[in-house]
Amino acid sequence: MTKAYGEDYAMDIYVEDPDPFEIEVRGIPALITRGFCTYAIRPAGSLFWSETGFRSFGINVIDRDEVAECIETHLAKSGKIERWWPRYVLWWRQSLAFELEMTARLGRANIWDQWGPEKHAEAWANHDAKQAEHMAHMLADGIDPNEVQKPVHFKGKWPRFDIARLAA
Repeated sequence: MTKAYGEDYAMDIYVEDPDPFEIEVRGIPALITRGFCTYAIRPAGSLFWSETGFRSFGINVIDRDEVAECIETHLAKSGKIERWWPRYVLWWRQSLAFELEMTARLGRANIWDQWGPEKHAEAWANHDAKQAEHMAHMLADGIDPNEVQKPVHFKGKWPRFDIARLAA
């Protein structure tokens, strides 16, 4: 069976469910499971119709041609084919956007300051540690953070990262 990258856990296939199958739409392979859920097959950073590597269509279709037609209809309406990323990368990106937007507006010293100096320091230490952990995870997984697009809602300047320095 093909690895479905759109999930962080082993997928359960129930006896009464139809067998999962693979299809390709617009050159993008996907794993199709019960309830018409689609999962990215190619690794993180590959193109898919969802940035999470997963998309549920919520209808019970198991015919390959109908599945392909439904995906094509979705793509015709949304026009959206984008790179997909694991959850930890999306979390890193959202947290970085929050940090950049909020510190630009209020300054780092004024975010989470309502809890007092100790909790304020702890909140930033936790944030920074989690960001560093996710960055290390990305580098270990071969994901270049410079290839992760900024969130749609983010209006500021998105940083570039020195991969050689980060990997050292």
